[in-house]
Amino acid sequence: MKKYIYIILIYMTSLITISCSDWFDVTAPSEIRKDDHFSSVTGFQQSLIGCYIGMTDDALYGTNLSWFATEIMAHQFNPYVNSTNIGLAYWLQSFNYTNTYTTPTVEEIWEKAYNVIVNVNDELANIEEKKEILDDLNYHIIKGELLAIRAYIHFDLLRLYGYGNWSQRDTELDEKRTIPYATEVSKDPAPQYSGAETIKLLLNDLNEAAALLKDYDPITKTKAASFYQEYNEEGFFNERTLRMNYYAVKALQARVYLWRGKNEDIVNALSAANEIITALENNIAINEMYTYCNFLTPETVNKSCTSMSRENIFGLNVSDVTSRIVNYIKPYYLDSENTPMYLLTTDAMSLYENSATDIRLTTLMEPNTNAQNTGYTPLKVYQSDLANDYKNKISMIRIPEIYYIAAECYVKQNNPNLSLALNCLNTVREKRGLYTPLEDLDAEQILVEIQKEYHKEFLSEGVMFYYYKRTGTKTIPNYTEDMGDAQYVLPYPEFEIQSGRVQ
Repeated sequence: MKKYIYIILIYMTSLITISCSDWFDVTAPSEIRKDDHFSSVTGFQQSLIGCYIGMTDDALYGTNLSWFATEIMAHQFNPYVNSTNIGLAYWLQSFNYTNTYTTPTVEEIWEKAYNVIVNVNDELANIEEKKEILDDLNYHIIKGELLAIRAYIHFDLLRLYGYGNWSQRDTELDEKRTIPYATEVSKDPAPQYSGAETIKLLLNDLNEAAALLKDYDPITKTKAASFYQEYNEEGFFNERTLRMNYYAVKALQARVYLWRGKNEDIVNALSAANEIITALENNIAINEMYTYCNFLTPETVNKSCTSMSRENIFGLNVSDVTSRIVNYIKPYYLDSENTPMYLLTTDAMSLYENSATDIRLTTLMEPNTNAQNTGYTPLKVYQSDLANDYKNKISMIRIPEIYYIAAECYVKQNNPNLSLALNCLNTVREKRGLYTPLEDLDAEQILVEIQKEYHKEFLSEGVMFYYYKRTGTKTIPNYTEDMGDAQYVLPYPEFEIQSGRVQ
């Protein structure tokens, strides 16, 4: 029997009332009648927040697509030596995506992602049908964020289940069909498109989202804070970095352009990145409504803010992170434990060349000298010592990535500007406590430094697997075989293949 998930509608909402601090505290979905739900501004707001809550599922960014599965697949930590009491992590590390441990996870990522997308599409249909219910501000913000969420999730499905290294693979880009791109709720399955067509659909959504948000999103400061007061009694427009705000849309545009990687894409990715950098340099988002967003430094980072969430351009509030990480992120693991994720001391010292001052080691990692396998545990998702403002925050897009994208674009553009590329890298390095600048490097050397910076910066954030795949990296840490499609491409769920999907 054919199995399609595109018509499963789950209205995830806060239960009845929402206070200023409650928008992201909801953890359980509730099913309510569609006609009742989209009959008020609050109903539309609740449905939008429900989509974000859906993104925090363990199958998605609550676990697998942030600190766990994609990190295991990138070999970010000391490898597991056998499958005893480990199961899923061991087989993901081995890139065996079709056994009894991994198949349910591979299928659940797909299903949960499209479940969120179908709820997004349902609300988008209703927002047009019932546009008169919404004031101009809520219409622009809600629709802009919905389109951005749809693009964000489709893009990660593309990065997981599609091919990588597209800048060198025109056939895959122009001819092969890739993931279904769902833009409406229908009993019929969403069509598959070529890579080029999928990128066009992604950019269409992101361009429309940016146009909707630019003059209405509080984070852009286009309108005075007083403009929002009459609309914001319940705090819906607060905490913009926990939502797909305007700058998050621009950051995702940069990611998409860089993924395709053609000459014109490099120009467009750099433009999007530089718009964010300019805004950061002008101190975006520094008041109680907008949420602080800027670099942490050796002077401002400490063990109470290791999540680095104040650097989030976009992040999610994920309920009870402690229970999700309990078996894996353990600073004081025992030799008898098989599951903890850590770097051996030798690997940590090799990765962080300046072990005395780089805060990514000295502050964002915790040494464990009590075990025979001495090592360092990353603290970004570890909750114990975090101040309340930093707890339960998962990073989706963080500031350093924008500087790395800009640096790579400066190197790869038709007229390379290596000086500006180095400036971007040195900006991040200085914020991390590396005060000796990189100088006099050629293009290839700068690209090597960019990869090293990604590796040092994004432990526990699910970023590195995509970097390796996008760039066609053949050799990754603690893996003896060459990386290729067998390792980089997750298989479509069997129920999709049986229903006629082509991968």
